[in-house]
Amino acid sequence: MLSISSVSDLSGYLATSLKNKRKWLKHSRDKASELSGVPVPTLRRFEDTGEISLRQLLMLCQVYGDPSGFQHIFTIPKARTIDELIKSKK
Repeated sequence: MLSISSVSDLSGYLATSLKNKRKWLKHSRDKASELSGVPVPTLRRFEDTGEISLRQLLMLCQVYGDPSGFQHIFTIPKARTIDELIKSKK
């Protein structure tokens, strides 16, 4: 089970996951850049530090992941009680 305790942990996990997927597909950074539109220096910085813009992360997800997962990040949970339902309607 994945245990993420900080933003730094999560960004490092995502960077490592991308690098592993890229290498598994036998893609060089040049090939990844060509496919995604993300510049090679940005790929290198992301894989080394975990730093990348959201736009460029989504561009990489279109090639190496599933960007549809981002649609549910900020959804409001369904009401579990009548009180929560009433509160959500206000």
